[in-house]
Amino acid sequence: MRRPWKPIVVAGALLLVAAAPAKGEWTPARSASMWEAANEKQEVAIENATVRFAVRVGAEGGSIRLRLSNEYGEPLTLGAVSVRRPGGKAVPVRFGGRPSTHVPAGATMVSDAAELRVDAFDVIEVSVYLPGAVKLNTIHGASGDKTSISAPGDFTQIPFTAIRASNHRPLLAGVDVLGKAARPVIVAFGDSITDNTGCAIDAVPICRWGDVLGRRLARAGKPHVVVTQAISGNRVISRGTGPSAVERFDRDVLTLSGVTHVVILEGVNDIGGSGRRRPDGTAAPTITYEQLIDGYRKLVASAHRRGIKAIGMTILPFEGANYHTDAGEAMRMRVNDWIRTSGAFDAVIDMEKVVADPANPKRLDPALQRGDNLHPDGRGQTRIGEAIPLDIFE
Repeated sequence: MRRPWKPIVVAGALLLVAAAPAKGEWTPARSASMWEAANEKQEVAIENATVRFAVRVGAEGGSIRLRLSNEYGEPLTLGAVSVRRPGGKAVPVRFGGRPSTHVPAGATMVSDAAELRVDAFDVIEVSVYLPGAVKLNTIHGASGDKTSISAPGDFTQIPFTAIRASNHRPLLAGVDVLGKAARPVIVAFGDSITDNTGCAIDAVPICRWGDVLGRRLARAGKPHVVVTQAISGNRVISRGTGPSAVERFDRDVLTLSGVTHVVILEGVNDIGGSGRRRPDGTAAPTITYEQLIDGYRKLVASAHRRGIKAIGMTILPFEGANYHTDAGEAMRMRVNDWIRTSGAFDAVIDMEKVVADPANPKRLDPALQRGDNLHPDGRGQTRIGEAIPLDIFE
């Protein structure tokens, strides 16, 4: 049964950390906003098997550590965990000096430091052996880089041929890297337009705008690292997929170390889904302009309380999308006017104009989208990432 989401109280959350302090400063180099599986198809069912997933890190370091989440799950046991660069030697990951550990229901964990040197934008593989029978329901969408699942046994130290795969990535909430100094972190915060779960790890062009921005900053010699905290189907103020943006902001932005800026691109699902009939026959809440603006104000206020600069993007055009209406278009235009003129954000990027169809500004440019009139494709994602001025992060 799906439980009502409760905001994480950081002071009371269970957090298991490395047994000994590491020398240097930890920086988030990869993050994922976790959510609860809605059904058995989204759960990753495992019994005496190893799951493996590849992720790309956005910063270099001499060691890495893993942030694991069982936020929505039942108790489970991690029999063994390892990390490696593709084709390289597997490095065991320990928890308080132990190779295996028990993870209570609702817990988050941080591993010990594992000595694996990585460069910025390297790919690493994370392998987790689960000796028991468990349905992993704390997940993130990852259809572009599926989770590989082994035959029975512990394959954390050796290659294996997957016997099945999942479109969802369980457990892995983030990867931190250990560097000589702390680095400023920018969070790309949003919904499917920011998350792009179908984005392949080696896609050309790069198909996630946060990744494009991270590489631009690196080429410019900037110290900043960009991590993405987005959920496909997410909404600002009401439940879509996962907790709303307002509900998850503390967990996904404020609890990360080193965050200096958050770039917010979200709101189209609130507008398009307002009052819409759900598959179960119920109706989604009707969202007013005032409620949505209040949601943005809450995000900005939360950021400012921690000294984090909040950067707003205007909501992208979506005429022709399956949930577009004239009333929704009128609200989008009104909300975008507020984003531009209210002064609530520390900076505004008028992104709707960057990706709009020159012949019809209410639609996405056909050359920059997947064909659903809602989601930019790799070309559109690259255009978004390239249109963000780097000087707003100084």
